[in-house]
Amino acid sequence: MISSPSPPPSSSATDSAPPDPKSSSKYSHHTTFFVSYLLFGLLHEFSHLAIASVFLSSSQSSLSSLCDLAQFVARALLGRYCLIEIDNDDNVGSSFVRAHLAIRHFGWIFSLAVAVGLHYCQHVRSLRSGTAAAKKSSFWRLAVVEPIVIVAAYVTALEAITTDLLGFVPIFHQHTSNPMPMKSESSTLLFFCGNFGILLINSSWINVDGGKKALDMLEKMVEVTMMRGAQSGGVVTFEPAKSGHSENQAPIIRGIRSRVVNAKRTVLSKGVRSKIEKDVCSMLGNNLRGWNDKAFNPNSTGKRLVRGFFGHTRFATSSKASMDGTHPHQWSPRRFYTFFPFQSAAASKGSTAKRGSHAVGTGLSESGRSTSQNKKIMHLEPKSQSIGVENFVTHNGDFEFYKINGKYYDTEAIQQWLTKALRVSMPATVDSAAIAGMMDLLRVQGCFALSARYAVCFKMGGCSKDVNPMDPSIEYPTVWHYEEIGKVFEKALDEMVHKEEVKSLEEFNSSDKLRDELVSKISGALIELVEIGSSKNLGHGMMSAFNALVNFVSLDFEEGDLGQFVRATVNAFFDNDLMQTTKIFLKNAKGSFGLCVTTSMDAHRQVVFAAKGQTLSVAFYPRKGLVLYASEQAAVKAGLNYEIPHGKSMFGTDFKCVDENSVRLDLDDLSGEIVLLDWGYGGDSEPAVSLPNRGLAVDKLMGGTVNVILLHLENAMNKSSKLHKRLVQLENNEFIKPLLDDCDDPVLADIKDIPRICSNIQEDWQDIGLNRMTAWHLGQCIRQRIQGRVDGTIESHTNQVDILVTGCEVSLWAAEQFVADLQKCFPKLGVKAVSSNKLLGLFGQELAMPSIGFPFSQQTLEMKDPIVIIVSHSGGTFGPLACSNLMQSFSSSIFTVTSEWDTQCGKQLRGMFGDKNDLLTSRIFSTEVGVRPAEPCSVSVVATHQLLTNIFEHICVTIISNPHFRSITGSIITEWDLQTLERCNRDNIKSLERIVGVDREGNEIHDLTKHKELRAAGDIWAEHILENAKAYIMSFVYIIVTVTLGFPLISGIAYAAGLRDDKSPGDWLFYLARFFDALIYFWLPQINVFILRLLQGRNLRHRMVGRTVVIGDPCPWVAQSAEAFLSKIFACSYSIAGLNVLSGNPADHLVHRHTHRVVRGSLFVCGRPDGRLTALTTLEASTCLAVNQASSIQSIGGTCESITIGHNMSKLPLSFQGIFLETHRPNFLCEQLLDEADEADIQMANNKTMNLTATGNLKADHTSFVSQRFMSTEGGDEPKFQSSMRQDSRNAKDDLDDSFVSTENEAPHSQESQRKTPRGNGWTKLRGSINRGSSNMEDDLISSFVGTENEPPQSQESNHEIARRRTQSRLRGSILRKSSNGESDSSGANKCRSSACLLGIYSNMEKDAKEKSNKQGIHDVHHLDTVINDMIKERRGNDRAIAIFHDMDKNHNGAIDFREFTVAYKKINPEVSMVQLEAMFEEADIDGNGTLDLDEFIKMTKLPQVDVLGKLSVANRDARGLVQVMPSTEKYFGEELKNSAPKGVGVFTMAQSQRLSMELYESRMASMQRFVAMTVMFHQMGMRVESFFPKISFGLLGYRMDRTHSIMRIATTASPVSGADVRDRMVELHLRFKIQKAVNLVASRYKAWKSSQAARSAAFEAKAPTLSDKLTVGVRGR
Repeated sequence: MISSPSPPPSSSATDSAPPDPKSSSKYSHHTTFFVSYLLFGLLHEFSHLAIASVFLSSSQSSLSSLCDLAQFVARALLGRYCLIEIDNDDNVGSSFVRAHLAIRHFGWIFSLAVAVGLHYCQHVRSLRSGTAAAKKSSFWRLAVVEPIVIVAAYVTALEAITTDLLGFVPIFHQHTSNPMPMKSESSTLLFFCGNFGILLINSSWINVDGGKKALDMLEKMVEVTMMRGAQSGGVVTFEPAKSGHSENQAPIIRGIRSRVVNAKRTVLSKGVRSKIEKDVCSMLGNNLRGWNDKAFNPNSTGKRLVRGFFGHTRFATSSKASMDGTHPHQWSPRRFYTFFPFQSAAASKGSTAKRGSHAVGTGLSESGRSTSQNKKIMHLEPKSQSIGVENFVTHNGDFEFYKINGKYYDTEAIQQWLTKALRVSMPATVDSAAIAGMMDLLRVQGCFALSARYAVCFKMGGCSKDVNPMDPSIEYPTVWHYEEIGKVFEKALDEMVHKEEVKSLEEFNSSDKLRDELVSKISGALIELVEIGSSKNLGHGMMSAFNALVNFVSLDFEEGDLGQFVRATVNAFFDNDLMQTTKIFLKNAKGSFGLCVTTSMDAHRQVVFAAKGQTLSVAFYPRKGLVLYASEQAAVKAGLNYEIPHGKSMFGTDFKCVDENSVRLDLDDLSGEIVLLDWGYGGDSEPAVSLPNRGLAVDKLMGGTVNVILLHLENAMNKSSKLHKRLVQLENNEFIKPLLDDCDDPVLADIKDIPRICSNIQEDWQDIGLNRMTAWHLGQCIRQRIQGRVDGTIESHTNQVDILVTGCEVSLWAAEQFVADLQKCFPKLGVKAVSSNKLLGLFGQELAMPSIGFPFSQQTLEMKDPIVIIVSHSGGTFGPLACSNLMQSFSSSIFTVTSEWDTQCGKQLRGMFGDKNDLLTSRIFSTEVGVRPAEPCSVSVVATHQLLTNIFEHICVTIISNPHFRSITGSIITEWDLQTLERCNRDNIKSLERIVGVDREGNEIHDLTKHKELRAAGDIWAEHILENAKAYIMSFVYIIVTVTLGFPLISGIAYAAGLRDDKSPGDWLFYLARFFDALIYFWLPQINVFILRLLQGRNLRHRMVGRTVVIGDPCPWVAQSAEAFLSKIFACSYSIAGLNVLSGNPADHLVHRHTHRVVRGSLFVCGRPDGRLTALTTLEASTCLAVNQASSIQSIGGTCESITIGHNMSKLPLSFQGIFLETHRPNFLCEQLLDEADEADIQMANNKTMNLTATGNLKADHTSFVSQRFMSTEGGDEPKFQSSMRQDSRNAKDDLDDSFVSTENEAPHSQESQRKTPRGNGWTKLRGSINRGSSNMEDDLISSFVGTENEPPQSQESNHEIARRRTQSRLRGSILRKSSNGESDSSGANKCRSSACLLGIYSNMEKDAKEKSNKQGIHDVHHLDTVINDMIKERRGNDRAIAIFHDMDKNHNGAIDFREFTVAYKKINPEVSMVQLEAMFEEADIDGNGTLDLDEFIKMTKLPQVDVLGKLSVANRDARGLVQVMPSTEKYFGEELKNSAPKGVGVFTMAQSQRLSMELYESRMASMQRFVAMTVMFHQMGMRVESFFPKISFGLLGYRMDRTHSIMRIATTASPVSGADVRDRMVELHLRFKIQKAVNLVASRYKAWKSSQAARSAAFEAKAPTLSDKLTVGVRGR
């Protein structure tokens, strides 16, 4: 029956109807999916755990506690992973591999099966949907039928396939684990559906705060070690294994590695810390596991484990930075072997702990009272136990070759051989992993199976079956074979122990008789087994082992191979402990090594460090109970920054704090040295070492807690001294600087420290400190060296090197400027600056590496005991550090300039004289900057440059103090130059303060215009760099908004205006709007950039691409260092805000190298020399020309944006901005002349007159002249002629200054004073000299001795009248020259003159000075006639000088004595003092015989008087007697020179005499100020860009500008020269140097002996009468 349809519901019924079932169940569906997803994930992880319990019986497959269950559920539900911890006995060989594969793949198979099963059930359920059974169970319908549940199952299965099958791991886990457990360092399976270390001897570091402060200290060590390179890093630590051990057995421990590969913008120290916390710390609280466990704390058993962390940061050299190549390295995975544990000889004999000393774990409390009833030493019985074996190595250096059976094999061959010998695939291709493999073969003490493998691999080379270990056809026995053979050895040992009643293995170790009996017993047993095997009654295992062994050992006892094999196995069993293993390896290895070797057999009580060609230091902190080690010397000082955690602990500590200063031991990396640290275990306070090393001295440190044993591998270079003499005190040592505290911006902190550091260097130099002692020693060496050249004992030729300066990168650039200045001052001194890498390439290898493109070779660098200065701020860079060793083969006078006294270079130099080293032979110059981890170098460069300035002054003072030294070196520097330089040096601090914005006390200075100007320029350039990133964000926002709303800009406006796409006649406008919107989308980034530039007021014509910054400066070190600084600032920036940095010399190659790269928007910053100084005017003009040329290259009206930084306040017309630094030094004489001319101009403008003479002619002329200059025009502008006249007036004033020579207290030249002037013959000649403008002594002498008959009659008119005519003449000449040049200066003060204007002014002054000195009138200096006349004059001058010499030589003996010289020179200038005459005579007397010969006299006559005056009265000591350059106290430089100069020397000539001091000011001070200004500007750029990305990404993006991608602040890698080659060559050269020295000594003694013999023979023959004389005497007697 068909029912009728129901009526439609009413409105009221509709309103009260229930909601739609679909909408009401939406929330429940989401909940069902989420819950199902979590449950399926939990089931997936349970499947892993279940299968693990089947394959790994001893694994942690059962959740024994509620905490374990909670952790498992939390990981499974929240992290979708589980951790399965495996005990050491399960982590063995192929069984572990099979278990891992089964556990891994079972999970995804299970999840997929669950999903498919549920899907099938749902399908079946849908077929039976109408049955009664299906309607009864709602749970079945929910769990099986709902499709959402099946979807959750499939999602879980897909995740499982992705992670377990395909191996894709979530990103956050990739940094915390190794996705390949086969190569994992830990026995934890994780399933996802430069050396450093620390020993915590004091348990308070663990049990008080859970090890947090210890991890802080470890992180600090990693941060410092990162300076050596930090692309990856890792740490290994040891923990007790799950299975226990009996009371009298060695502990069973396992190693846990935590390794991290650093990303480009992450910090490795934090990454390593985070990885350790995940692997070694508990989930709650991040406390170290075992922090409250008895195993790591004092306990009743007296056995406590010492927590140690052994780490390494890596800078990849032999491969890419990867997890496999990250240290610590392990070749063979953990495997259990039968072991016989060893202990110290004293403990084996049953001795108790000595009174007054204790070992860790003895049960002694801090107060010395017992915490246990038994104080006796734990005695290890001679019984075997099963111990998990794993060896870990951290290595800094290069492993190149290893010797096996007398032959060397390279690393690649060794790696292939290890895979065969160990039967383990190569875990990594890096060379350090091969060292771990070698340790697996060598560390065999206590295990017969491993000892047998050692004997087969290393000791059977001379047997009858001599095989090539690299033969690929040779198959080595397996570990199982060795274990079978080892059982024979173990059985024999057990039988002897029971038979002989041996109580410890020490009896075998120390008794040759027992060893021989054991060898004999084992040999007999093996022969017996061989005989049994021949009858085929031997078991399958032993037969297989013999078959594998027969390829290496002949089992015929008569051939001797078997006995040799047994003997080698037994010796290795007893001798190859940790120290002997390292010793064997380094003896046969070739390369450079900084090693840390730890094993699971020894880590409970000892560790070994070794250094050979790589540095390594160990620090001991007795008060804190810490031992730190690191390759970077500064890293071990981290213990100074942390104190022991204070708080309550349930365990306390058994470490007795000792009130001793912390000390550091630096291993001898030159000869090679091994150190064993043994802190004991179970009351055993003596070191456990094998018999071969028992004779080594044992030193107890840390209050007797730690035993230290040193082993020197070689002693080729210097003798080893006692340990206590080698220890460097870290605490209460003024030479040791602690590490700096962490800060947010290390680059800014470095820049702010610049004034303080420079001020401290100067103050320290003025005091009696380390630098002064080193300077005294350097001065002694320089005097000895130059005296040798004076005496002739040292040959003087072109290739001779007197002073050699070397370094790398920024240190080398600063050193090159230092050498350039030194060579300029002493042209005849052999000074060279050579890169350390070039020195190592030339002299550090047997086959020299040529320096192509450089004039350096072993022939051009003849180094016979030169003075060597090594500049290395870090003191640890490989090149300079290797040179500090290599140069000891050539020189005994080696010095270093470093950041502090305590550096690696300093250590090498301090050990040159062994125990005889003292402060009087100090070789270290220290900037006291300390460790600066920021890679962009600022304060380190400036401090090095500052210290080199002080060293430069000291060298100059040392040389110019001796006239013979001045002559032999060709010195051109004077005491006045040094005083000027020192005044500028001290005033430089104030300039640096104004640039940096912080004073020398560290206080910020506010309202600094120049500092703000530099920061503002940095802000503008930062906006240039960020504009693309900001435009990208603006484009992103625009696209998201417009696309989401559906209304682009133009279309939206059109829509709002009523335009619709409704097929109306105007619909084409709608499409036109869309077309414009499409254009906006296409050009959107460019539009946004244009908008940003409009809003920020920046140039609109720049190209919209990545920016390039070009840095230019005439001082090469400034441009190079600034380029390195800026490029490192932006090394880690994102590509959208990247920067390309270039540099060049604007006075040389910048135009040729970079102007073709100039585009619109290129950024160009250039340093300008101070052109106000005559010596630098042309240099500034060249620099400005280069800037103008670069800025003149235009495209559509746009060009590069150039900024100049300098002191001359004249902006270039084509530059974007000129930043003018403040000048805090006094004026030089040339500046003073310009200032005086400006003041005279102003005075003339105010008074409308020049009141110079008593007559009215000149006054009228100048009144007319001034009235013309100040004529006004209609527009108020000054006519060009008037502007030119103003400058010419200044030139006229300068001419007046050159015409009159006055002293400071001299009255104006009036007619009355003129009448009082003496007019004798001397004055007449002097006045003639003045009129000629003579500037050297030759002119004065000629005018004095030739006579006055050829002189024109002396005019009777006044000097003022002469000056009036000369002023008018020069004024007209200046106007004509200025008009012809078309150059005028419209500025009113000399500080605003352009370089071109200054060049014109100084050129005119120079021409005028030359005109005055020319007797024949005014000539063009470039005219051929002028040149010929000058040459004729010079020739005649020589002839006249010869005639004068004969006139002065009254006694006609061919020489002039001091009396004759004094009488003659008094005729020239009666006012000269006797002190000046003595100094001049001493300067001229080159040979020092007290007389002047003709050559010396001629050289003296050609010497400028100003230079002579500069060498008079050299005062180079302060009130305390210290050799010190005293600063000039003049109001302006040259004031004293001007006042004391002989009459006739022109003022401009005196100004020109300051040329050298001006150049030194530029290279030492002004250039430094420009570099600091650039760092301030560049830091602002980098800081703005760095802070931008965290702001716009809410902290997700970001980087640190104090780091680069390579993270290598100190290049310690042996590049480009091998460290092994350097070391071997160094030893060879040193031995050759010693032999040659001995040969020379013997030869000299032999020659002296022969000479004495000849003299004696001659004397005897002279005294002895001849035979004829005797006969004559006899006849007469008769």
